[in-house]
Amino acid sequence: MIKQATLAALFFLVFSIGCLNAQTVTPTSAVPDVPLLNKNLIKFNLTGVLLNAYDLQYERVLNRKQSIAVTISASPNVPLPFKSTLLNDFGGNSDAKRAIETTEFTRYTVTAEYRFYFSGNAPKGLYFAPFLRYMNMNLSQNYTFTPSDGKLHTAHMTSEFSGFGVGFLIGDQFLIGNHWAIDWWIVGPFYGPNITADFLGTDPQMGDMDAQDLANLKNNIESVKLPLYKTTATVTPSTNTVEAKLVGPYYGIRAFGLCLAYRF
Repeated sequence: MIKQATLAALFFLVFSIGCLNAQTVTPTSAVPDVPLLNKNLIKFNLTGVLLNAYDLQYERVLNRKQSIAVTISASPNVPLPFKSTLLNDFGGNSDAKRAIETTEFTRYTVTAEYRFYFSGNAPKGLYFAPFLRYMNMNLSQNYTFTPSDGKLHTAHMTSEFSGFGVGFLIGDQFLIGNHWAIDWWIVGPFYGPNITADFLGTDPQMGDMDAQDLANLKNNIESVKLPLYKTTATVTPSTNTVEAKLVGPYYGIRAFGLCLAYRF
C-alpha cells in the first residue's frame, strides 16, 4: 500500500514537472516577438496654456516597459498665477496690491525623465517616471513703500536665478488609433538644493529718508515670509539701492497636465 502511494506521488511529481516545462517552452516558441511600432511621440500640454506655460515633449520608447522623454517649457512675460486670488487676500494692503499687480516673470525649464510602464505595453498605460529638472527665471516687480513724510516711494526690483530639482511623476497614457495619444500627468512633486534669488532695485528718492525710515523699509522686506525660504535685505541710501536676497530650496509640483501626442 505504501509502495503504491509512493509510486503515485512520484508519477504525479514527474507529470507536474513535464507540464511546467511544456507551459514555459511551448508559448515562447509558438508566439513570435511582435516588433514595436510608432516608438516616437511629440506632445503639447493643452492645460498648460491656461497658465501661460507652453510645454513641448518628445518621448522615445525603448522597449515594452521603458521609455525616455525630454520636455522643454517656456512661460514668457507672465503675471503671477492666481493673481485675482492674491488680490482678494492682500488687496487691503495698497503696497502689496501694487506689488502683485506689477509682478511679471519669464521662466524656462528643461526636464529629462525615465518612464516605467506597468502595463508592459509602452507607451500605453500607467507609468512611474523619475525626472531631473532645470529652471531659469527672470522676475520683475515694483516694490512701493511710504515713509514718515507720507511720500510714495517706488523701487523697481529685478532678479534672475536658476536651480535644479529631482522628483517623480505618476501618469497615464491613452493611445488613440495608430498615431495619436493623450498623456495625463497626474502628479509629480520635485525638490532641489537651495537657490539664491538676488533682487536689486533703485529708488531715486531714497536720500530723503531718515534712519528710522530706512530701518522700517529693511524690516518690511524681511518680514515677507515664504515657506522654507529666508529673506534678508540691504538698504543703501548712498547709491539709492534696495537689495533683497531669498535663499531656499527649489521645489514644486507637476500636476494635472493633459497632453495631446502624435505618434510616429
